[in-house]
Amino acid sequence: MKNRLLIVVDLGRFKAYRVEYSELNTHPRLELLEAFDTVDAHGRLSDKLTDEAGRFPSGMRNMRGPHGYGERHNIQLELNRRTVNYLTQSINNLVKREPPELPVYFAAEKEIHHQILERLEPPVKARIDKVVPEDLTRINERELLDHFASA
Repeated sequence: MKNRLLIVVDLGRFKAYRVEYSELNTHPRLELLEAFDTVDAHGRLSDKLTDEAGRFPSGMRNMRGPHGYGERHNIQLELNRRTVNYLTQSINNLVKREPPELPVYFAAEKEIHHQILERLEPPVKARIDKVVPEDLTRINERELLDHFASA
């Protein structure tokens, strides 16, 4: 079997492995190349925001309804978009650094795998052999290889 690069991501984690097959070993060896947690994905949204205008009523005590000015209604969508862009750039950089003969296996959770694939640079995207639309960042290495073998 050929050696390959294996990348698994979700909105909170990024892990990249080099899978090496050897005639001396019965199982392939996984070498962790890069792993990190994304900054924006963890924690509560209220911990990231300050008491900006619109968060509390102003002046009128009996006023009902939204306190609209200054509120950022789509902040979670924006944070997710930025995280996807960061993950995509990390994948592009990693695959370009690795030897061009290494094929790439890629897994990402269902909600973001299409977004990442369409943002990848064409030479990087061309190297991807298998795509698994599952969140595989939290499983052990032996199970990880089984998911790609069955895909």
